[in-house]
Amino acid sequence: MKKILFFLFFFLLTSTLYSESPYPKDKDNKDIKPEWDWKPGSEKKSQIGNQDTQEKINSESLKEMKLPKSTNFFVYGASIGTPASINLNLGYYFNDFVIRGSGGRWNPNWYGGQIDIGYTFWKTPVITHSVSLVAGAFGVDPFSPEVGRGGQTSYPTGFDVPGYQNRNPTFEDQIIRSYVSSVDPNLALYFEYESRNRQKVFLKQQYLGVTYDFLLGNFFLQLGGGIGQGDYKNPQLLLQMGYLFDTRSN
Repeated sequence: MKKILFFLFFFLLTSTLYSESPYPKDKDNKDIKPEWDWKPGSEKKSQIGNQDTQEKINSESLKEMKLPKSTNFFVYGASIGTPASINLNLGYYFNDFVIRGSGGRWNPNWYGGQIDIGYTFWKTPVITHSVSLVAGAFGVDPFSPEVGRGGQTSYPTGFDVPGYQNRNPTFEDQIIRSYVSSVDPNLALYFEYESRNRQKVFLKQQYLGVTYDFLLGNFFLQLGGGIGQGDYKNPQLLLQMGYLFDTRSN
């Protein structure tokens, strides 16, 4: 008997719950249903996926923003440092690669040139990072060269008198200078003056190297190292800093 009463109670309870409408009632006890109608063809259907609406969104709401031409562009300007002390620069960035030339010729014995071929591993409209293989050569004539700088052991003086042909005198040069000084101090002073006055040194170097290149806006920095042959020790520091204009446009 108890089981029968329990089943009757459970049946009535579930029937009441399922028969009760989830919508609120109006004054006439009718369900107030939302105005949504998602059936295909209905005027109130969702516009998501509608072809006409998509075309409208693409053409009006989501117009592509015109970004700077950061992929392919020229750079040109000036820098200081390797190879010619004061350099004119011209380069071209295309896709993930860059080719660049720099250098100058300021007198017959003061010149330099360098070619860079690099890979750009990070590029945005503002900043560019790349790694380059470089090859170059330069020649200089220091105003007041110092022996030992760059690996030199002696400089010719341009004064063709035995004992005064090297700025850093050898042992034999010192013996000759001492003898001349003991015989005629004025002559020794004159020879010393002429040897220094006529001293002219021409230094040359050819090199290959690897550099890291950094272009931030128009500021350019190149830093690396190289090895080569000439009048300087290996390895050599390769450094350029300058201002480069570019052909990127908005």
